[in-house]
Amino acid sequence: MSIYILQLIFLTMNTKSEQNTLSTIKDGRHLRSVKTQESIVNSTIALLMESPSVQWPTAEQVAKHSNIGLRTVFRQFDDMDGLIRSCHKKIMVEFEKLLSSKSTKDNALKNRITFLIDERIDIYSKYKNVFASSIMNIQKFQSIREGFIEGNLRLKKRFENIIPEVLKLSSLDQAYLDTSISFASWYRLSIFYKFSDQMIIDKFSSETNKLLNLEG
Repeated sequence: MSIYILQLIFLTMNTKSEQNTLSTIKDGRHLRSVKTQESIVNSTIALLMESPSVQWPTAEQVAKHSNIGLRTVFRQFDDMDGLIRSCHKKIMVEFEKLLSSKSTKDNALKNRITFLIDERIDIYSKYKNVFASSIMNIQKFQSIREGFIEGNLRLKKRFENIIPEVLKLSSLDQAYLDTSISFASWYRLSIFYKFSDQMIIDKFSSETNKLLNLEG
């Protein structure tokens, strides 16, 4: 084998080795970046869920909670809209898991209504800070408007899947029912008027039954 061929083989091996090294470095940086993003998102959600405030956490608060520099937050996310979208995506994954973990095979409409209202109140209670902060900041961030609409449409679709009878109502009655059992209604009854969740569940269920002509 000529010296030229040996040199060519050696150079090729070195090039491949360098490429593998660069690829490993890039993969490592990517993994660190992903982990940092996850840490930032988790911190933002934790701050939001735990805080008595209805404001989204600031970048400074997120950085402090994540134990990272403020610049790192903005290296991972261009702006707060980007961070909020990532938070919403994670919340929706948890949201879907929560919904998929519950089901009812009861054919009785009245029982399905009770099941759904009970589930709805559980969601409102668990994510009250998310809903409340979304309402308060809906004009401030495009990402919050998008997330709020998506979340409410998902709840509406859930209602229609379990209680398809609602689709027989007029569009006005459907909208009225959706508004009656909305987060805003629950929040006012629960936080402002201090009614228990069970009392609200009973009231929401009763009103839904009436609208669907199950009660007089």
